[in-house]
Amino acid sequence: MIAYEIVDMFTDTPYGGCALGVVLDAAGLSTADMLAVARETALTETAFVVPPGLPGSTYGVRVMTPAGESPFGGHSAVGTASALVRAGRLAAGEAVQECGGRQLTVVAGADGSTVRVAGEPLALPQWDPGPLLAACGLTDADLTGAPQLAGFGPAFHVLPVDAQALARASADLSDPVWADCADAVLVAWDAANSTARVRVFAPGYGMPEDPACASAALGLGVWLAREKALSSTEGRHSYEVRQGEDLGRPATLSCTVDLVEGHARAATVHGRVTATASGRMAHPGRP
Repeated sequence: MIAYEIVDMFTDTPYGGCALGVVLDAAGLSTADMLAVARETALTETAFVVPPGLPGSTYGVRVMTPAGESPFGGHSAVGTASALVRAGRLAAGEAVQECGGRQLTVVAGADGSTVRVAGEPLALPQWDPGPLLAACGLTDADLTGAPQLAGFGPAFHVLPVDAQALARASADLSDPVWADCADAVLVAWDAANSTARVRVFAPGYGMPEDPACASAALGLGVWLAREKALSSTEGRHSYEVRQGEDLGRPATLSCTVDLVEGHARAATVHGRVTATASGRMAHPGRP
C-alpha cells in the first residue's frame, strides 16, 4: 500500500487554496505507477518523494499531473515540505529539494513553508500581448501598465489590468494562442497595501485556471521591480498575492523580493499548508 496525504497550500482553511497530493515514500514506484496514482487522485499535481540524486539535496521529488510529468516542482514545494515535516520525515528548517535535475531552497515547517530563489531574472523579450488579452476576453484598453514576461524560472506572461477587468476576465480555452503563450497572469496591483489580486489562466499547462501559483507570485517580484512599483530601488520589499477567490478557493501567498540597484536578485514565497486528507492506496499493478 502507498501512504499519501492531500494538503491545501496557501491557506489555513481546508478546501481553500490549491490542493496537492503527496506520496511520502515513492522510492519503489515506476513512472507508470506514479502516473496511475496521479490519475486516481485527479488533482492538479501529485508530488512523489524519492531519494535525491544530486550532492547537497535533502530529498528528491517527481511531480505528476494526470496527463504527465511536470519538470519544475516549485509550486508544489511548499506543500511537500510541510507534509514531510508533519510526518517526521524531514526536520523543520532549511532544506534543498531536488526536482528535474534542479535544486530549490525551502524553509520547511509543519504548518507552512517558504520557497527561496535567487539569481538573474529571465531576459525580457518583446511579444505582442494582443492575442493573449483577446483569449482572456480583454483588450488593450483594460491594461494599466506594460505587459511583460517575468520570472526567475519559468517565464510568465504578466498582464496588468484594473480590478473590473480582473473580475470579468474569462479564458477561451480553444484559442490557439495558448500553444505559444502557455499562461496569462492577470494582476491588479494595489500600491497602497502592497497587494496584488491575481488570476492565472494556464491552458498551455493543462490548467484552465490556477487557484494559487507560487512561481507566478515570485515572477511578480521581477515585474514590480521593472515597473518601479515598490517604495525604493534597494533592499527587501514585502508584498502579498491574493488568488483563487473566483474559483471559491481563496489563497494568500506572502512574498518578498530583494532589489539591488533597482533589479530583482532574490525572492521568496511563503504559504500556509493545511492537511485535508490522508490514507493508503493500492500499489498499481500489484494484487
